[in-house]
Amino acid sequence: MTLNSSDREISQTSPYARRTRSVLFALTALATVLACGTDDEDEPDTDTEAAALAAYTPASMGTNANGVAFPMGVQNWGVVSAIARPDAMGNLRVLLGNDIAVEAARSGNINPWPEGTMLSHLVWGVEQNPDDPASATVGPAAFRTVTLMVKDSTKYAADGNWAYGRWGGEMLMSPAADDTDLMNRGCVNCHTESVADKDMVFTDPPTFPTQADIDALEPGANGVEPPAGILDWNVLGVARISNPNGQQIRVLVGNNTAVNASRAGQTNPWPDGSMISHFVWGAGENPDNGIDGALVPTGNVAAITLMQRSEARYAEDGNWAYGRWAGADLAPLAADADQGCVDCHTAEVSDRDMVFSRMGELPDLLK
Repeated sequence: MTLNSSDREISQTSPYARRTRSVLFALTALATVLACGTDDEDEPDTDTEAAALAAYTPASMGTNANGVAFPMGVQNWGVVSAIARPDAMGNLRVLLGNDIAVEAARSGNINPWPEGTMLSHLVWGVEQNPDDPASATVGPAAFRTVTLMVKDSTKYAADGNWAYGRWGGEMLMSPAADDTDLMNRGCVNCHTESVADKDMVFTDPPTFPTQADIDALEPGANGVEPPAGILDWNVLGVARISNPNGQQIRVLVGNNTAVNASRAGQTNPWPDGSMISHFVWGAGENPDNGIDGALVPTGNVAAITLMQRSEARYAEDGNWAYGRWAGADLAPLAADADQGCVDCHTAEVSDRDMVFSRMGELPDLLK
């Protein structure tokens, strides 16, 4: 299944330059690293320079005291899972992975995880979504932390083949050297004592649809269909929802236009061409995480939603069209349900350009 020409035009339109700031930060950091000098300044180590450019953005996002470097570009890694935790006043986490991790998670090749796997939490506080009180939707509040697990059975064999990192706050500062034991040894000990039988990883990834599953989905009665590449879209946010049918966890992703707009704060209105999707799972407790009340996605994906914006095509419906594929067979919305989405969004959140969900704000250094 492919998009028609109009939908392809929507998905590729973007008025924003892609992550220029990140590139400038990377170059600034590289200059900082090089300015420190080496043992042989007459013969610069080009391998070290290349590694510095690959590993750093600003100087504050440096190497932890245990030698684990900040993963440059982590905000653009693929979605692996999500966690809603009640500890520390509550937090919501999206678990992201590099290409090796995403491929392993979605193919079930996770015990052991392959060499080179990198897994990272983006962690936010929690707050009630004031626009969705009926379903008790809890969304992301202030950003808190980036975490990292890196698998290298040669370098980290003595620690279960993994090393751990953390960077916190708006400036994404690594822990001070005197915090190393708590941050590094504490992580090593906890993971090796609790989940050695799961290759040191607490979180079980839920089941994602395959691209073949996406391609096989029928369009809704309004003609909306899931675009190619939706499985690779970047994260926008995360939510935990309580309703009479039980708990849900939703990971919110978007196409390039939507992601760039969200990170630039240009979401009211969203730019034409924006596409926003929820991946929805039922939620249950992870028996291995040792935190009472912590919830993770369980089982197969329960629903995939889509909003796509086009003033030319959908002006009569508030500039948006809606799609949803739900149930065991991921059946599309019927015609009357689609009109229900239009009526609900325009009645409840027209002042937010029809979007209920709160995006997960990122530190400036990750925009």
